Amino acid sequence: MTDDDNRAFWAMFRWSPNGGYMPLIVRAWIWPRPRQAWYQFRLRWGGRLAPAKDLNLMLDAGGWRTFMAAIWLISSAKRADLRPRIEQDMLAGRPCGYGWTYSFCTPLACLGTEADALILAGYLDHALTLPVEPEGYKTQRQGQALATLLYLDQQLGTAHAQRFLGNGGPWERWPGSADDDLSGYAEQIRAEVVFAAGGNPGLRRQMKEERRAARS
Repeated sequence: MTDDDNRAFWAMFRWSPNGGYMPLIVRAWIWPRPRQAWYQFRLRWGGRLAPAKDLNLMLDAGGWRTFMAAIWLISSAKRADLRPRIEQDMLAGRPCGYGWTYSFCTPLACLGTEADALILAGYLDHALTLPVEPEGYKTQRQGQALATLLYLDQQLGTAHAQRFLGNGGPWERWPGSADDDLSGYAEQIRAEVVFAAGGNPGLRRQMKEERRAARS
């Protein structure tokens, strides 16, 4: 482990509640609401206090754990000062630094402005010309980016996603489109925006309903 990796982990444990990345994988999404709300408050507070240099370090070093924690600190605190960094990586074809599920789509959806929609559109202009990545840790997020752009269009009253859709459009021509579920990604991004804003994403209730349905 390098010195930068060590510093990235130190920053993660300093600014992220409950020991960094672990609660963000599953647990925080299904905690009882009072505990969840307290965690979300601490996540937003940590994101507001964290210096940009620490967040940038967490994105660059330490691996997927610090990357995931940085994504949520940026998203929860709506750190617009990190937008240029996000844009730089997205337009360089690095929406997901370590091939993990979480990508820069989440903070762009949480920031929620026209500028964020344009970053996603710029990324898709290039990403939809790329071949499909092999299974495993993928660095590209074409489907997630398009679903996020559709979400922002709905929020902003714009239509940036339309030029990628339709018969014979870039999305249909991209070989991986048949395997991506845009509606599923859209549900995911809505839940992530709600969670980052301190709301109840509803996963705990959904799991209870699924268990009841399975028993009936």
